[in-house]
Amino acid sequence: MPPGQCIDGTAALPTGMSANMLRFLERLKPHASNAQPGQSNAEVVRHMYRTLLAREPEPEALANATAWLDSGASLDALHETIVTSDEYTGQHPLAHLDSVYRPRNISYFTYRGHYRPLGLSIETVNICNNDCIICPYSSQTRRRQTMPMSLFEKIVSDYEAVGGGPITLTPMVGEVFLDKLLPERLKRLKNSPTISRVSTITNATMVSRYTDEELADIVSYFDRLTVSIYGLDAEEFRIMTRKDRYQAFREGLVKLLRVAGAKKVGLGARHLKKRSDAEIDAWLQSIAEDAGVQRSDIRFGGTMQYANWSFFDTSTQLPFDAEWTPQPENREQCALPLISMQVLSNGSVSFCGCADFDGKTELTIGNINDRSLGDMLKDERIRRLWNWQKCGIPEFCKSCSFHMPISALKDLPGTFADPYGTFGG
Repeated sequence: MPPGQCIDGTAALPTGMSANMLRFLERLKPHASNAQPGQSNAEVVRHMYRTLLAREPEPEALANATAWLDSGASLDALHETIVTSDEYTGQHPLAHLDSVYRPRNISYFTYRGHYRPLGLSIETVNICNNDCIICPYSSQTRRRQTMPMSLFEKIVSDYEAVGGGPITLTPMVGEVFLDKLLPERLKRLKNSPTISRVSTITNATMVSRYTDEELADIVSYFDRLTVSIYGLDAEEFRIMTRKDRYQAFREGLVKLLRVAGAKKVGLGARHLKKRSDAEIDAWLQSIAEDAGVQRSDIRFGGTMQYANWSFFDTSTQLPFDAEWTPQPENREQCALPLISMQVLSNGSVSFCGCADFDGKTELTIGNINDRSLGDMLKDERIRRLWNWQKCGIPEFCKSCSFHMPISALKDLPGTFADPYGTFGG
């Protein structure tokens, strides 16, 4: 069943007061008859209604809720009552997903009563110095370009208008240090009180474009940087990246570690060859010595399994010891669109911040040149895409091996406060 052809349609939003809210008012009446509304608590109630329900409270609700707070009720109790009401949940596209739609999580993916992702990924450039065999970079049909600063400014402003939060500048397919406007963009993000964290993933080769002083200034704006390691020797690097530039990569990595420090830069290896712990440790020790950092300070992880991007023919064997990630049976709603929405370099906005590399699937919800991010987040397509059970699984998602069932987030509670720290990006 294609997305949009929902089994029973989308329920109309309630226009009156919810049953839960009516019960709430009834419960508060005894307090209201014996207490005078306190001005400060009344303002708290108004603010909570505006923030969560995007409206003013009814006079009776204001009086009763204020009296409840005056009598010693906690703000958490009032918040939980509102966010579990029919009025609130009826508007939210995640309300039917019990594994994540819980009072302690709701504020992370809701702003003024409306859905928003946990983070935003902005692809400021879809140009790369590598052409990795595990990445569909060379198969994109989009024009390769650097995002204009005016478009970047609009994206950030739109994100601020829906509450802000973490941002990653990791391109969907590209290299962030090829973005000539990177210093200017980072200053814009630094000046925003609503942007909580800024991170990126890089292949490190192109840091050679900057002096040590320039690079130090750039990395100072990032809360976290991760370097993708595409080979621990020249042969592995050449086969993985289809570029014979291992030495340039190594020099870039050493420079980044020397300038930024090992505690700020994490390393993520994309192995083709199976390596012993001793081999990996010897390579890391050599890098640490050249960079003038402690080996023990270097954070390192790695993988030999690679996702298919809903694109690659996984019956074709990868070189050496690498493998394709086994194809899961994608039936449960995927968690990854909650982690991040993606804005591509041309302004196309994808529901998925993970795999929609060309921006031409049913996951594309619009272009930020034409509509605000806030409007797109309220689009009916968002509600349908968040309901695979009733509206069908998007074709692009059916074969995607990046898939993670949304119920898995129950075991990753840190995801909501720090999505990119949990998943990378």
